Amino acid sequence: MESRSCESCSQFVPEQVVFPITDFKPDIKYLVSFSMKFGTGFCLDQDCRFVGTNYHVAKVMGNYVRIKGVVSAHRYLDSGSDDAGARDTNLVGGGSLKYTPAHDLAIYEMRHPLRNFHGIGFDADDLENSTEVDIYAYPFNWNPKRGLVRWHGKFVGKTRQGLLAFSYEEGRVCGGASGGIVLDSKTRKIVGILNGIVEGKDRIALAVPVKELSDFVTRAQPYLQANLFPKTVFVSPVAADLYPPYVWPLAEGLSQRPAEPPEVVKLRRTAQHLADSMRNFSATQTFAWGRDNREPEVADAYETLILDGWQRWRRQGNRKFYDNVPFPPLNGSIVPGPEWSELPRMVGTELNLKIHQAPDAVVGGRTVHVFQFAANVEDRVCSFRSVMNYGFFQRSTTKFYDCHGEVWMDESGIILRISQALDLSGPWYRWWGVMTYGWLENDGTQYLVPVTIATQAEHKKTYWCRGLFTDYEMFGAKTRLVADSEADLLLRNSK
Repeated sequence: MESRSCESCSQFVPEQVVFPITDFKPDIKYLVSFSMKFGTGFCLDQDCRFVGTNYHVAKVMGNYVRIKGVVSAHRYLDSGSDDAGARDTNLVGGGSLKYTPAHDLAIYEMRHPLRNFHGIGFDADDLENSTEVDIYAYPFNWNPKRGLVRWHGKFVGKTRQGLLAFSYEEGRVCGGASGGIVLDSKTRKIVGILNGIVEGKDRIALAVPVKELSDFVTRAQPYLQANLFPKTVFVSPVAADLYPPYVWPLAEGLSQRPAEPPEVVKLRRTAQHLADSMRNFSATQTFAWGRDNREPEVADAYETLILDGWQRWRRQGNRKFYDNVPFPPLNGSIVPGPEWSELPRMVGTELNLKIHQAPDAVVGGRTVHVFQFAANVEDRVCSFRSVMNYGFFQRSTTKFYDCHGEVWMDESGIILRISQALDLSGPWYRWWGVMTYGWLENDGTQYLVPVTIATQAEHKKTYWCRGLFTDYEMFGAKTRLVADSEADLLLRNSK
């Protein structure tokens, strides 16, 4: 299993891929003038909008970092103190942290790409014994102005915790190097993420395998996974529909419809159950906005609270909730809403929605059952809300439109994906959205929850928004309407 081919690998310049992560802050807790925190990061994607490092580096640095003048928008962690296999680990500079060494990974999503930096390819295949590697990192060495250091080494095996072990020849790997990269000397692809050393006289460096990085990216950033590890993708969060819109026979347009096939009846029940099961939880929703095929122009993150099916958002750290995702500071943009819950409810309960079972398809090596749906404007099933901003006030209109889409189910009968297309009449045109769902385990219970939500529409240009649900907390609620103060309390108690 490999990543995509990398055109820049033959011209690998480590200083354009790896960089130091440094934090200087006043330290009130220990009454000293400032504290210094050091680590190493690397470009995860080609445009370097996502930065990879170790879990223990990101926990020490905090939720947000500044790298090369760019501030991060969100942090994703691959481990935690409650994980299976978590253990206390002493940190360089004092203190300890409890986490799982084999999941010692973190990702920072930056608000903008790091200029003049880029990512390279990954190789997640098992290494052969004595494979030669090069390790790149920025150790501290008691000089705040750190320089890039390279160690040449060989692969010597795996530890019991699942880490890769490498013997290296010169110098010593020391603090600040955590989060560096391990490259195969021949292919110049990343095979591991440096995360520690074996204490003693032997020069042994430890690294998290790229296979775990691939699994982590699958959970943390499905949009990124399709580019970095395409062979591991099952359901893409932005894939096109499998079939062209289905054309219903004229007979099905009569006022009295025939009974629906058993497969469609089962789909409706499954969709309604999915919608009913996603009524009470809190999560973090990260969003990225862009247009056409460009990189995102703005990224942001919100806390979302769903109580008895009512969804609201607020900026992280704020008390005020919004009924809709606030529009980003762009001239034109599209924002998603509760489509992740409205679409399964529509499929489950809207009898004016016509549903047709299409031929099964193979996606990512697995069979999926595909259902196509459609409704006309007179059915009043599919609506779109348009907002015009006039500076001091906004004007919104909601209209119904013709629509069609697809539902994908796996062989066990679980809904994996729902898409919808609206034939808008202006000023926006050709709205399209894709929702994906996956399993979440919380306190020993599994929940099917929304994972991604991607929407786009045309207004001279194609404007898009890609959203991701993370940091779930599941709970029950008996009230239908909750005051803001009660919502704040419930959200705090769920964490």
